[in-house]
Amino acid sequence: MQQPFPLVQKRSDKILDLLRERLTQQDAIQGSRLPPERSLAAELNVSRRVLREALQKLEEDGLIQRTPGRGTVIVDLSQATPNPGAVDIRQYTSPVELMDARFALEPAIAAIAAAHATSRDIDEMRRCIEQSQNVIADHREWEKWDGAMHAAIGRATHNDLLVRFFDMLTAAREQTAWGRLRKASLTPERQLLYIHQHTLIVTAIEERSPEQAAQAMRQHLTTVRRTMFDQLDEHDLK
Repeated sequence: MQQPFPLVQKRSDKILDLLRERLTQQDAIQGSRLPPERSLAAELNVSRRVLREALQKLEEDGLIQRTPGRGTVIVDLSQATPNPGAVDIRQYTSPVELMDARFALEPAIAAIAAAHATSRDIDEMRRCIEQSQNVIADHREWEKWDGAMHAAIGRATHNDLLVRFFDMLTAAREQTAWGRLRKASLTPERQLLYIHQHTLIVTAIEERSPEQAAQAMRQHLTTVRRTMFDQLDEHDLK
């Protein structure tokens, strides 16, 4: 199958990708500040105009706040005030609906990532897998790196609209019902299985195989759904 040619990215979109990745790093503590614009622009080798375009998008997404006198602050999402125009999807989504949405979107996202991912994107996916291997005994940390790996696949599409859709899925995963169900279903054996499946997904992306990437993601989600839902009636999940 002939691979589609990646679209040429705007300079600000490339910087946006780099900044999004930076905000997922362990040293990007919520409530801390990014470097001043002049220093950050020099570090990224871009003009301040290009940097400001990227920062504006991050601010619109609620990931940072830019305040005169304070600089650019990484938002503490647990304390952030919701955007009045934004829909809190967690109020309207059950785990069953979330799983259906993931089946509809994530295989396609993995396929697109296989066509557009950079070597840096793939390195980040593998870093998340490696980190998850190191924290199997810590449920919260493991969930963090599991989510980070899926988010890295979303960013690897280099498609802002798909990234926003994926952010909605991530927000829905944070709902109490999903988290409780997920925690109850996790065992070290299942975590190791998920890590193996994650590795297959990333390998297919690295090999530029959209079909294999989509299939590997579909198989992973099938396993997640079976392990989480088999012992419960759908009625009890809503």
